[in-house]
Amino acid sequence: MKAVYSVSEHEGREWCVSRGQQLLHSRLCPAMAIKLARMLARQDHCQNGRPSRVEFLGGAFPIVLANYGMN
Repeated sequence: MKAVYSVSEHEGREWCVSRGQQLLHSRLCPAMAIKLARMLARQDHCQNGRPSRVEFLGGAFPIVLANYGMN
């Protein structure tokens, strides 16, 4: 089972990082949210060996920002 970390806008100009339906961090600038999501996904993959992905949500389709352990 893969872990999906999402970066999305939350309450106006604040950005958040979620894993599935669980909100992990909020009140971030977009750059910090992306860096944090990538770091968390990388750590998750390294510690658990399962595939991890980072997605940017905000348009019609998610944009994949990073994949760890996925081809």
